[in-house]
Amino acid sequence: MRIPHPRSHHERSRAGFSLAEVLVVVAIAVVVVFAVSNFGSSLDSLGFLVTTQLQSASDVNQSLQIMAGEMKSAESSANGAFPVESAGTSSFVFYSDAYRSGVPDRVRYFYSGSTIYRGVTAPTGTPAIYPSSSEIVTDFIDHIFLIPSSSLFSYYASGYIGTQPPLATPAVPTQVALVRISFEVVANASSGAAPPQPFSLLVGLRNLEQN
Repeated sequence: MRIPHPRSHHERSRAGFSLAEVLVVVAIAVVVVFAVSNFGSSLDSLGFLVTTQLQSASDVNQSLQIMAGEMKSAESSANGAFPVESAGTSSFVFYSDAYRSGVPDRVRYFYSGSTIYRGVTAPTGTPAIYPSSSEIVTDFIDHIFLIPSSSLFSYYASGYIGTQPPLATPAVPTQVALVRISFEVVANASSGAAPPQPFSLLVGLRNLEQN
């Protein structure tokens, strides 16, 4: 009579996995799926953040070009007033043809509550006046934060070569020939995840640089 031999290790492995082995495999698979899912979610968040920052920088630069163009073209008002009305740390008021009507408007850029606003007043009457009640104020740049130890606007006299300190503020309007705009913007500020983006622009007032 032939006595059967115990099954070899190879034969036992072909018989199937034990319940414990199956549970271990399932657990590893769940961990891998969870990790891959989180990684994909992180990549999506990073991509959204980068896209948001790039779009924010593009929007801010476009707004700065509008602001700079109006400042460069600062001129005497319709009633003969000096091109610069006032020059403070958080507001700058001047005259420029913002509406492209051929007549200079009163333009006011000012900072309030993390936003730069633009106010434009068209002249009316003869002699011309700029009634404050007709000023049109629009939200210009959002999520603004002032750079530490700096101000939104700083001013320089004619002949500035990059080494002179800014004029004391509020600056005397007749001394202003150049304006520096400095601030930081946080894209998607509600999330708190994006680092601040610094912006700085030095604008020469064409009609006043040689005064």
